[in-house]
Amino acid sequence: MPSCPYCAKPTEDKSRVCKSCGRALVQRCLACAEDIPVLSQVCPLCKSAQNVPQPAPMAPMTPPPPPGPLSAGGPIGAERNIVMILVLWFFTCGIYGLVATYQAGSDLNAHRRRSDLNPGLDILLGILTCGVWFVYVLYRYADVLKEISTEEGGPVQDVTTPCLVLQICKYVGCPGIISLLVLQNEMNNHWRRHYGQG
Repeated sequence: MPSCPYCAKPTEDKSRVCKSCGRALVQRCLACAEDIPVLSQVCPLCKSAQNVPQPAPMAPMTPPPPPGPLSAGGPIGAERNIVMILVLWFFTCGIYGLVATYQAGSDLNAHRRRSDLNPGLDILLGILTCGVWFVYVLYRYADVLKEISTEEGGPVQDVTTPCLVLQICKYVGCPGIISLLVLQNEMNNHWRRHYGQG
């Protein structure tokens, strides 16, 4: 005669509940749903494990919150339309490129509250060297933008190499304004991140 696994009192063969302690003597198999002796670790019918603690349901994955705006180091530069820069450069036979270069250098200086860059002198040297100095200028400005992004802990998009390559390519027919547009576009993205839009 079987006994109750809880109170050890004898029970009847087909009994589903112990008459002494009132506890269930059978349980449903988790796999085949047949009645099996209570507290069985393995179903005698389908051999599946029983009473194995089920893993806790995983919390639904939530996307990380969007990054907030960057902390402003200094005045945030003006977002300039690169298409408009290109149009003005074209209609002024390249002169507006000098203006846009000066504005980019001034924005970078103001934003990091330093005067490491001297856009006025850079433009003068660029003119005196027939444009050779601008190869360095665009590379330097892009490098300063990378330094600013690193210091502020924001995402860093390094455009130093594209600016350098595009400036060198102007000697084989690629317009030099393209590197300035790449730089201005990344500066626009940086200003947007300060407003929490990037």
